[in-house]
Amino acid sequence: MVFSELPNEIIEQILLELDPLTLARCRVTSKRLHELIDGSVPLQIVLEAGIDGLLVVGPHNRHLRYPFSSAKHLLDEIIYIREAIRKFMPRSVWRIPYETGPMEVSDGIICSVGAGDRPKTLYFWEMLAPMDEGHNPFETESNGKRYTHKIRDTDAGADDIVFSTGSDLVVLLERTAATDTGRIKYRLHFRAISTGGPHPEARLSYVEYTSPLSPEFLSETWFTQLYDDMVALLLVQDVQAVQGGVTVWNWKSGEVVVPCQAAIASMFLSQDQLLLVADPKADPPTFSNFEKMKTVVYSISKGRITHNIKLPALILRHPFLFTCPRQTLIQIPSAQVAGKFAPDPSLDIFALRFVSSHNSPCIAVISTQRLLDACNAAFVDQEEYPIDVDWNLWGPKGSRWFPPNSLSSVSERGIHGARMIAFTRPNAFDADDHIGDWVSNEEGDLNTPVILDFNPRPILQGATNCDFPLCRNTVIRDMWSWTILERGKEVVIESGLPFRAFVNKKEWPSLHVYLHSTALVSLMDESNDIHSFLQHPSMWNTGGTTE
Repeated sequence: MVFSELPNEIIEQILLELDPLTLARCRVTSKRLHELIDGSVPLQIVLEAGIDGLLVVGPHNRHLRYPFSSAKHLLDEIIYIREAIRKFMPRSVWRIPYETGPMEVSDGIICSVGAGDRPKTLYFWEMLAPMDEGHNPFETESNGKRYTHKIRDTDAGADDIVFSTGSDLVVLLERTAATDTGRIKYRLHFRAISTGGPHPEARLSYVEYTSPLSPEFLSETWFTQLYDDMVALLLVQDVQAVQGGVTVWNWKSGEVVVPCQAAIASMFLSQDQLLLVADPKADPPTFSNFEKMKTVVYSISKGRITHNIKLPALILRHPFLFTCPRQTLIQIPSAQVAGKFAPDPSLDIFALRFVSSHNSPCIAVISTQRLLDACNAAFVDQEEYPIDVDWNLWGPKGSRWFPPNSLSSVSERGIHGARMIAFTRPNAFDADDHIGDWVSNEEGDLNTPVILDFNPRPILQGATNCDFPLCRNTVIRDMWSWTILERGKEVVIESGLPFRAFVNKKEWPSLHVYLHSTALVSLMDESNDIHSFLQHPSMWNTGGTTE
């Protein structure tokens, strides 16, 4: 049987396996596919989520088990979420108790660690407003697992956490006592979210690690990162001395896959590649100064630095890399709608924050896929490592460099997919605002929240500037060019990655905010406030609204 003879029901199932861009291309190939896609609510759900740079994770079509009255209701909800974000108007705001321990946001879920000594308590909250007092959205069984909002762990400390609901995994970083030589010791515990005990797929319940940093400096900072089966621990000391190193384990086998590699900033680009800010010639973890730092790509499979990323001629002082958690596919209970939307990895961005020579904070936003494509293309021209990746061939169109004192980043989870939340000046991104004015004018506090969306799809569809009562939307397509003084020389930085700016017009209660596709999480003094763009659960079966 040829494709044209297949019934529409079979073709619909085939099309549901496609990514949003491929589905959109199929829509314009024939009249039949055009009518089929436009008339299919499940396919429209994929397309509408794709416009926002999101993938719908989970069952489709007749297998939909969302707590909505119909798939059409879910489609309407996706469109409404987009409009609510554009207007910076959450549909509900609710609070969860503040805990003094570490906190992480991923997969539409918040995990926080209770205060006090052991046994530690881990709290898991979904980013949905509760239906009523005491309602627990995790009291839902899925594949024999029961997720609860509270798990008591009797034998693991937690100074930092990362987790993946798809793997039923929470990684707890515990800082233990120093060794006889004065070096700090750490433990990485691999726990199951569903039970709180050791993860059944982990060969070891924990791994131990002794810090490679010099024992004379005890003010080291730690960052734990999770990517599928890989867990990375970055230790940095850049106050009294510039030193740091990153180590990567496979959490299932407990084996070290990347021995300590010199770095003072790191992130996963892919399952096989790490982006590092480091001195490639230094023995880990010793560094001399920031002037020798370079941005490089480390290949886990090759066990070495493979690429030298040529950035504009800047000294990256006190660098930090922000990125979206990229973990396993989301397989959480079907009632948890907030976790049903995952960022499209082809649109991912990351942010590089550093301090300029004038002690001014700077932020560069870079397309992850553009960087990966540039690295892959460089393999063709060079065979010896490390391979130089020419900035001029991809950087100006694949990044957006914001002038000093124009943005203030908010948290290590201020990026979700193609979006970033930050704080800026009240008049930033006005229609009459010019980039040249930003460099020369440093007046005004950076206290106005702005969501920057680097998803090109709505921009290519003709998104325009618009003004709402609580939010101002501006589309930036122009190439920016601004100059900064570095080492006594003028350095010209050009960048043109398109983006949309959603600038809030009212005061925001917190300057520390986590970003998710369906919510914002404000870290307050006495609570964590969830600003949800989803419809209130009590309205799911009525088609009503909370506005």
